[in-house]
Amino acid sequence: MATIQSPADRVRFDVFELDLRAGELLKEGRRIRLQEQPFRVLLLLLQRAGEVVTRDELRQELWPADTFVDFDHGLNSAVARLRETLRDSADKPRFIETVAKRGYRFIAPLEPKAEKEPKAENQPEFASVAQHSRLPLGRFWIVSTICLALACSASIWAFYRPRTDAQLAKIEVVPLIGLRGYQATPAFSPDGTLVAFRQSDGRSNTGIYVAVVGGEKTIQLTSDPGDCCPTWSPDGGQIAFVRYSANSFFILTIPELGGTERRLYRGPDHFGGGLSWSPNGSLIAFSEGDVSDPTRAWISALSVSDSSIRKISSPPPGWIDRSPSYSPNGNRLAFIRSAVAGVSNDIYVMAANGGPAKRLTFDHRPMSGSLAWTSDNHEVVFSSARGAEMGLWVVAAGGGTPHPVAGPVGEAGWPTIPSKNDNTLVYEQSLGKADVWQLDLKDTKHPQKAPFALVSEKGDKMRPQLSPDGKKVAFESDRLGFWDIWTCDVDGSRCDQITSLHGTAGRAQWSPNGRYIAFEFHPHERSEIYVVEVPGGVPRLLPTIPGSDNLSPSWSRDGKGIYFASKRGGEAFQIWRVPIAGGTPTQLTKRAGISPVESFDGRYLYYSKYEQSGIWRLPLQGGSEESKVLSDIDPEDWPDWALSPEGIYFLKFGKFPHTELAFFDFADNKEHVLWPLERKLGWGLSLSADGKSLLYVQNQFAESNLMLVRNFR
Repeated sequence: MATIQSPADRVRFDVFELDLRAGELLKEGRRIRLQEQPFRVLLLLLQRAGEVVTRDELRQELWPADTFVDFDHGLNSAVARLRETLRDSADKPRFIETVAKRGYRFIAPLEPKAEKEPKAENQPEFASVAQHSRLPLGRFWIVSTICLALACSASIWAFYRPRTDAQLAKIEVVPLIGLRGYQATPAFSPDGTLVAFRQSDGRSNTGIYVAVVGGEKTIQLTSDPGDCCPTWSPDGGQIAFVRYSANSFFILTIPELGGTERRLYRGPDHFGGGLSWSPNGSLIAFSEGDVSDPTRAWISALSVSDSSIRKISSPPPGWIDRSPSYSPNGNRLAFIRSAVAGVSNDIYVMAANGGPAKRLTFDHRPMSGSLAWTSDNHEVVFSSARGAEMGLWVVAAGGGTPHPVAGPVGEAGWPTIPSKNDNTLVYEQSLGKADVWQLDLKDTKHPQKAPFALVSEKGDKMRPQLSPDGKKVAFESDRLGFWDIWTCDVDGSRCDQITSLHGTAGRAQWSPNGRYIAFEFHPHERSEIYVVEVPGGVPRLLPTIPGSDNLSPSWSRDGKGIYFASKRGGEAFQIWRVPIAGGTPTQLTKRAGISPVESFDGRYLYYSKYEQSGIWRLPLQGGSEESKVLSDIDPEDWPDWALSPEGIYFLKFGKFPHTELAFFDFADNKEHVLWPLERKLGWGLSLSADGKSLLYVQNQFAESNLMLVRNFR
């Protein structure tokens, strides 16, 4: 049996290498991300390679005996994530074998440990180090002593971790309530005895609810499906919340146990969100926008007494400030600043009455929900995908490196902490699985048969597109943590990861000859257009507009150019075209545009607008005046339509969860319903090259639960 002899070893198997000292997994020399629990599972299996490690043994190592978590779910998730990272299969394992009703066994051979390089005869042990580093001898001994101390500390930590285990032993993670459907956007009452939240089960049980912590009792306060995002008054007597309706949103208050609603504010709907009631009870902070520029929003303070408004933050053009949160002492305000594309997010903090904002994080990663201050005013808890999967992190309010919050498992968002007791936390745990679905068409207005799931691989998925020959489907997926481009055969087999860029990649578009995929990628604050040859190519950057958000690519029908949308600062998105071989981009629209698609005859360009509802058309030759073709597409649904020679297919969203797959006929200028869709949908709709199939994303199942964490600090 192969064994691991010391914490300093590197363990090699197949193309992988486990660096125990650094706590990293490498594939062909390149570091790949693996979360803590899957990493520990792999380590335990390698330590006893060839032997069965029982589920009980794994459980005892991963979670102390008095930790209250769902062990089976946690262990299954950790093993599943590990297999995904290793590209292993439970049915035909190469590395990890499931031993029925017992546990798991590592079955791949381990490579022998590399021999230490021999040193030159009569040469002191430290000579080569001194020569290469060129440190003075005195400084060398200081550095050596420090390194030795760090190595000893690492070894002690590897074998004896009382602090971490002691903390984990105190943590209790349990569901807060047992309602069906979605429970979301939780908010603790100041004393920590009640939690307000948004409930939705697609029926009558929808609106703002209040639950008693430690009990099963819940109270329904409102019944509007547009109600969201509650926050408590500092005395615990009132709850403020947002109500979304048509293109407006309202801020209302209601007594904690129900009663008459009071409206404080009405404004235009925008991409911001979140409320926070000031500790002195006089103000409610919220994200405010202007209908003239939906790409920018700021934090404003709303007076509870007279509804007057004062602007607090000043984001740059093209940025959205959202999710405000007052510190418990009322001196500071934290908020999230998001790029207009929604992918790049970071936390800022400033004085409660406004002024310069200090940046706390530098991740440029997606963030979910609200911010929560600890009761000592020293730290801010937030939900971020900075570790690939959405999870909870904490950062010092004065700045520093964020670290993960102990306790929460799964996809965690929207943390809340009572202002008078900060060892308790509630968060929103999201569970779900989204599949790529296909609807075959009998003709342009009628389906051939009922829709069916085309790709059911793990992970969320968005914006699928069939290859020109109809044999493969490309889509974006987060199955390995980061959003990357994947392809699968149309029978669901042979799924390949096309990109691995450790950012957010999306909008995969096949070239007309099927050899390339163009996509957008968000490495930092701005997005760029890339092209990759499939299979096996290396993504290359396509030069577009420097300093701008460049996204939503699509190919010209001749395959010689790529259309894309670009936005700089406070300007609107405009559509450009760039030669695939390289060259200067040419601007095509003047009055805004996004999600461009060239007509099948090459005469027109169709597109949506980020700022307005509808689909427009622009002549590509001999004219510059655009015309509106279809009105029934909201700005946030700009990827949810597909062009055909005869018309436009689109997702027609009604009152949640009712949606219709519809067709707008150019011949009669009428909308025709193809199929009703009752489940929650993902982003994107596409038509096959032969015009006979539509692809979209639909949830197989989805729910969100509120989880209570005790003793997380």
